[in-house]
Amino acid sequence: MTMARMSKREKLAWLADLEEGYRSFDKRALTLLRSLLDDGDAEVRAEAIACLWDDPDPRWIDVLMRKATEDPHADVRAHAISALGRYVFEGEAAAYDGWDEPAFALSADDYARVTDFLFRIAQDPEEATRARRYAIEALAFRSDDPDVFDLIDWAYHQRERRLKASALFAMARHGDPRWGEYILAELRSPDPQVQSEAVRAAGELGLREATETLIELARTKGVRKPLRMLAIYALAETGDERAYPVLERLARARDRDLREVAREALEEWHAVAELEQMADEAIDEMDADDADQFQTEDLPDIWGTETTVFSKN
Repeated sequence: MTMARMSKREKLAWLADLEEGYRSFDKRALTLLRSLLDDGDAEVRAEAIACLWDDPDPRWIDVLMRKATEDPHADVRAHAISALGRYVFEGEAAAYDGWDEPAFALSADDYARVTDFLFRIAQDPEEATRARRYAIEALAFRSDDPDVFDLIDWAYHQRERRLKASALFAMARHGDPRWGEYILAELRSPDPQVQSEAVRAAGELGLREATETLIELARTKGVRKPLRMLAIYALAETGDERAYPVLERLARARDRDLREVAREALEEWHAVAELEQMADEAIDEMDADDADQFQTEDLPDIWGTETTVFSKN
């Protein structure tokens, strides 16, 4: 069946399968995807754009920029801005490894063009709030850029709760340890969206200072269920030893959803603990190597003759 004969429901189902990885990005799929980017239904266009996150080929950059500025529907424009964030991520990864073999063949020029475009949106007071939010979130992958830090800080201090929520989301991506104080302060925010993003950010940044609050949120029956589930998984991401017995108990909860997320969280906790152990062992090994090197390196010639530590000659 061709896309022209498919109903909206069938198109969305096809796109969901593509986004979830049940369909591969082969030549036919990409041809169909391109046609859906210009579908008459805004929801279909938005979902088609969301699929491009998993295929960050530079050929989509111009398409996304056009959609971000020209599509008549705000939801489609927002999805396009968000999808451009994948190129920021790829550009940062390529810059870290060097530009010789950048991921997905993203050139330095394409990376600069995308980031300049996003900065124009994020810093333009005439732009819609939603567009600015998504642009800031997309730019958050630039962890060493002071302008991005300032943008996130600006968004956090706005009265508009959606900007504050986006700032917390961006903090988790950005990863700067200075955000910890802000995130901890919002774990008990009266605003549900802000509080949820703070819980999510605390987990993604592994803030062990948040452990006690996360335990309380995860265990308290009066807390809304979606927030409890976020807190359960965030606990696992901290890797804190205090989280493990709580997760074990929740993995036997009567509520099926809580039980399942707790079991997934236990697997995540073990993975985090294993990585931390490997990191500690690597540090210990480096310290041992440094100690060995110190025992064999030459000391300054304070007596007028070359002296080597522990050398008898």
